[in-house]
Amino acid sequence: MMPTDWIEHALDESKFDLLVASSLENVFYTSGTYSVATKGLGEASFCLWSADAGGPYLVMPAREGSSLVDNGVDPAGVYPFGSSNIYRGDSLSSTDRRVLDVQEAGEFDDPIDALSAAIEDLAGESTVAVEREGFDPDSYARLSGALEGYTLEPAADVLHDLRRVKTEEERRRLRRSAEITETSMEEAMAELEPGMTEQDLANEFRARVCRKGGEPLFLTVGFGERTAYTHPLPGDREIQTGDLVRWDGGCTYENYCSDIGRTYAFGSADRAAEQTYEALYAGLDAALGRIRDGVNTGEVYEAGVTAVREFGVDAVAKFDPFHLGHGIGVEIYDPPTIVPGAGELTEGMVMCVEPPYNELGTGGFLIEDEVVVTEDGVETLTEAAESLPVFG
Repeated sequence: MMPTDWIEHALDESKFDLLVASSLENVFYTSGTYSVATKGLGEASFCLWSADAGGPYLVMPAREGSSLVDNGVDPAGVYPFGSSNIYRGDSLSSTDRRVLDVQEAGEFDDPIDALSAAIEDLAGESTVAVEREGFDPDSYARLSGALEGYTLEPAADVLHDLRRVKTEEERRRLRRSAEITETSMEEAMAELEPGMTEQDLANEFRARVCRKGGEPLFLTVGFGERTAYTHPLPGDREIQTGDLVRWDGGCTYENYCSDIGRTYAFGSADRAAEQTYEALYAGLDAALGRIRDGVNTGEVYEAGVTAVREFGVDAVAKFDPFHLGHGIGVEIYDPPTIVPGAGELTEGMVMCVEPPYNELGTGGFLIEDEVVVTEDGVETLTEAAESLPVFG
């Protein structure tokens, strides 16, 4: 799963002798596993890759050895820290023995002690790229103090660059994640009826995501005038005939995110709402039409914005979004962002494209699709309706 060749190539091309990932997402990306104690309890974990010794090498809580087995990961080395609170019985399976091997691989009191030892083993006196996101200030200061003679430099740019283009396996997971979110929204809308609240509709969505094998990641959904809010949290507002219903949500599937935006009408739609939706869809369509390998993000942005402004709808004649989309992967926002000056799109990137419009007192619209960048266009992962859909 992990992009081993890409990581090794990045180290070969850089001045770094060692790469240290520290955020939950980047530890997963570089190792293929994550610690439940990190995800749920905020405990530290790290993944290291050496220019000479390869990787991955993991620094993780001693009690988390089973996560390696569950994720099918066989790291080059493990530096466990802390107490495991797991005791040896009389009869051990092969899985039990592997968990025990992790538990007994080292005796470090805390994550910084373990990480310092790993760096000293793998790097010698050299330049180490360290992602800062997984450290609090005191922990990073301790690490710096323990590594006199080493040069520590930021690793965030290296890791972000690695994650821009997706592997075939990453695209498979992203494709399924998007499918789960899109179909769950559509199926939830089919259940919407008078008397239901935003929270009721949100629950319909979440239940379907779980049944399809996803994990709900985030969800905003608003009815009527509340669609004008950028991120309306589902509440007790009941649906009324003529309301707009605005969605922005996603799930994870095997740790890969989706992010879909949809706007619907309930019962009926007035012509002004239909025209605004059609103008925004024209922007989405124009932006998608510009995407291909080698195209600058600014060209995509300008194509989408111009199409909305020139559609002929007064409400969006001055359409000026702060961006028109973003990459997606192990985080909702992966680089690049669709704005002028964010660089070129590359075949294999997975992008969310979204022209939003919010007008307080009236309502808001979001149409957001996901695509894979190809050599000469896009592979569509989701497909919004060309005109405002009406349910109920």
